Amino acid sequence: MTEKIIIVESPKKAREIQKFLGKGYTVKATIGHFKDLPEKEMGVDLKTFEPSFIVKSKNHKKILSEIKKLAKKAKEIYIATDPDREGYAIGYFMFQELKKTAKNKPIKRAEFHEITQKHVKDVLKKAPEFEKTNTGLFNAFLGRRVGDRIVGYTLSPIASKEIGGRFSVGRVQSPAVRLIVEREEEIKNFKPEPYYVISALLEKDKKHISTTYKEQKIKDKQKAQKIYEDIKKVGYAVVKTVEKKQVKQSPKPPFVTSTLQQTANSVLKFAPERTMMLAQDLFENGLITYHRTDSVRISDEAIKGIRKFIKEQIGKEYLPPRARKYKNKNTQADAHEAIRITNFVDLKAQEKLLQEKGLSEDHLKLLKLIYERTLASQMKDAIYDRTTVLFDINKHLFKTTGSVLTFEGFKKIYNQEQEQQDNLLPPLEEGEKLKKLEEKLEEKFTKPPPRYTEGSLVKKLEELGIGRPSTYASIIKTIKDRGYVTKQSGSLRPTENAYNLINYLHRRYNWVIDYDFTRKMEEFLDKVEENKKNWKEFVKELYKKSQKKSGSSISEKMRNYALDLAKKHQKDISNIIDNPEKLKEFIDEHKDTKPTEKQIAYAKALSEKTGLELTEETLQDKEKIKKWINKAKKEAMKYIQLSEKQKKVLISQGKEDLIDQPEKALKWLNTYFKKRKKR
Repeated sequence: MTEKIIIVESPKKAREIQKFLGKGYTVKATIGHFKDLPEKEMGVDLKTFEPSFIVKSKNHKKILSEIKKLAKKAKEIYIATDPDREGYAIGYFMFQELKKTAKNKPIKRAEFHEITQKHVKDVLKKAPEFEKTNTGLFNAFLGRRVGDRIVGYTLSPIASKEIGGRFSVGRVQSPAVRLIVEREEEIKNFKPEPYYVISALLEKDKKHISTTYKEQKIKDKQKAQKIYEDIKKVGYAVVKTVEKKQVKQSPKPPFVTSTLQQTANSVLKFAPERTMMLAQDLFENGLITYHRTDSVRISDEAIKGIRKFIKEQIGKEYLPPRARKYKNKNTQADAHEAIRITNFVDLKAQEKLLQEKGLSEDHLKLLKLIYERTLASQMKDAIYDRTTVLFDINKHLFKTTGSVLTFEGFKKIYNQEQEQQDNLLPPLEEGEKLKKLEEKLEEKFTKPPPRYTEGSLVKKLEELGIGRPSTYASIIKTIKDRGYVTKQSGSLRPTENAYNLINYLHRRYNWVIDYDFTRKMEEFLDKVEENKKNWKEFVKELYKKSQKKSGSSISEKMRNYALDLAKKHQKDISNIIDNPEKLKEFIDEHKDTKPTEKQIAYAKALSEKTGLELTEETLQDKEKIKKWINKAKKEAMKYIQLSEKQKKVLISQGKEDLIDQPEKALKWLNTYFKKRKKR
């Protein structure tokens, strides 16, 4: 009999924990969410908002059955799914299933924040009964899952029909698309403005000193020209003031999910979903702590290990007298730790551990980043000697700053920001005259804001309170996969579909893409997690809003057609553009009734091929010629002969029965070649 069973999500994590615990324990994986809402229907009762969760697949049914059998025999059961909403939800569904099977047996909740032998054993010793844990986590999951399903299933079909095409609307993904569209509009509408920079090159003891006019950007061209002409008249500069001071730079806090994604994107060029996949592997293999967190706290025990390592391996001069403490933005976050290394050994030893687990070069790159940030967060400040000098050149003030790194501190380990170049200045004294070698007046232009990268989009979403640590990567992946955004040279650009969707939502369902509303909804879910709000209130609000229509019921296709007609006939339709009846009247009055030259030529060619009569009346009417062409195309199909190549494809794919049905065969071949092209 198995003494104890431990249930986790991932087979990798299960194998790692099994190694630590050995006999007497069986560790089983659910393989992610084993229950979810049905794929092809709403799965939510819109009167009560009760969801109908089902077991996702045959494989999940089989796994659930195995776990139930083991639980019947086991003396103790531990549900140790991930320590966040999604992980708790998987655990809660499992708890509901096992309560029926393993009656009167203790079912406990274990939260592993790192997969190390000591931590796992400590957590199991203190694991509380599942009933006594915070079910607010499950309710917050319900609010998000059910709310998102209602928004998506209600609005996506309406948007697709009214815009024309296939569109998906999401409570969190749509505001993210709006951000990218708005940034692109800012860039398109940006008008560069000129500004002027004046600099001078000075010399002392054969050393060159570059100095710039104190007002770095001069907008007035005449003012810039006058200063430039004034300084040209003299061949020297006078030292007006010399200010020396010591400047300290503190390390950044350890990584949280968003800062890890941002840094990995800017330094390693990893997409957020790639970063999260690699971090998942590092966590499950016991190399880092849990990677979905917005906490900057490091446990006291870990701080001791980090400080010991710094003292012994880096040097005691790099260790501050007291441990650094970082504050979280919210108190909720404090239950978790920051993302940090779990083994306090040097980089070579980290690499060896990683290789033993069979992980890749990319895993090592991310681990190195986390290793450096973990250690740096507990090291001394970097210290600079900074000298600021003001020069008087013909009664105009110019400024030069020189910085010298005198103690590298945390930068010995972690310096991902741009290196501050040492700018050594020769000794200078007030009143001293320096030779001026040259002066320069440059015209420059203001630049538009940059397009979002995946990293900077994560930062913006976090600033606006849209999404949470566990969702940033999936938001960005979704908007790329659904064709709203393309990635070009590391930047995110909106597609035409993104514009069509956002323009439509602005007019009809503006609340979906309202940043403030989305933030408040996220905050509401946080309150649900804290057991201060009811998840059904959250869902009810989204349902009510999804039922209300604002603006017109005019499709994008109809609107664009009307605008084209207005342009052609030189008419102003701005006063009727949102009035469906008036707009239809305008279209009926001004639409083209004559066929195009292409339609006429095509109809004549079909008439010759099929022998069908083509009257002059048909050739003069757009609707009649359309109907005639459709009829003639069907007739023409009778004369079509499949090529030998087409026949070979049909035979190779087991579709030889279509060889005698050319019309059906061509349709099938068209679909077949389209699919091949996508691959």
